[in-house]
Amino acid sequence: MRVFRLSEAMGEPVAELRLRWPVDLILTVMSHGWAYLEPWRWDRENSVLAHAERIGDAVGWVALRQRDPRTLLVSWEGLTEAPGAEILKRAGRWVSADWDPGDAIAALRLAFPEEAELIARGGGRLLRGSTFYEDFVKTILTINTSWSSTCRMTAALVAEPGDGAFPLPLQLLEYGEERLRGIAKLGFRAPTVIATTRRMLDDGVIDAAGEGDPDHDYLTSLKGIGPYAAAHCRLLLHDFSRIPVDSLVTSYFRERYGHGPGEFAASRAESASHLALGYRLMRLRERLAGGPEG
Repeated sequence: MRVFRLSEAMGEPVAELRLRWPVDLILTVMSHGWAYLEPWRWDRENSVLAHAERIGDAVGWVALRQRDPRTLLVSWEGLTEAPGAEILKRAGRWVSADWDPGDAIAALRLAFPEEAELIARGGGRLLRGSTFYEDFVKTILTINTSWSSTCRMTAALVAEPGDGAFPLPLQLLEYGEERLRGIAKLGFRAPTVIATTRRMLDDGVIDAAGEGDPDHDYLTSLKGIGPYAAAHCRLLLHDFSRIPVDSLVTSYFRERYGHGPGEFAASRAESASHLALGYRLMRLRERLAGGPEG
């Protein structure tokens, strides 16, 4: 596949993604670290976000840039035969274009007033992959490891089984546990990826394209998927009721508030249905103000 340059996606847009609610592309990219994992490209200087896509037999690139709060400009390269509607659907999933923020604003208004205001101006959307399956596997690759290792493992999956795009479920099954361990260096995550992929396909929870919407109980029933991974996957499916708690999150609460995540949740019980979103936006505001990363 020819090397893609973001400048190629910055000419005249091919289509417009028109939004019912304001969406801030920069705040969405900053919402967490997904934009720095393959196959994403983020041009910070020009505020252009691109992602490699496989549509049919073709692999190419789709790029987004902002025109105004309710319009994103969409360009693509290498996907000349792809239906425009499919491209817009995938780009819309990245920014949760169909998510109505009204309930979140109402739920957070008292306990998280500044976070509610951030949502009203186009924040509150956590960058998502083109399918649930992409988000699911990337979440597994964050378990008990460093961010640099997550980046390395994700790049390995895109390079070989994915052939330039994020691999489909059947591509990873065909690649197999041995190569996931030996070539992609997934370690103990390799059998988890294989077993959970096979079970979700067998149960009809995801389709061959990786689309799906499994609930929290189903996710925690999968071997190797604990409360953190399940909560993170559900967070990206707009279930904001559980904070994905890992050691970094626990340390943050101890250092900042002198107590754990449970006490934080209890102190903001009125926002329970959107607690995780309030927390993530609180951390985003700190980053915008030059505070601690996370």
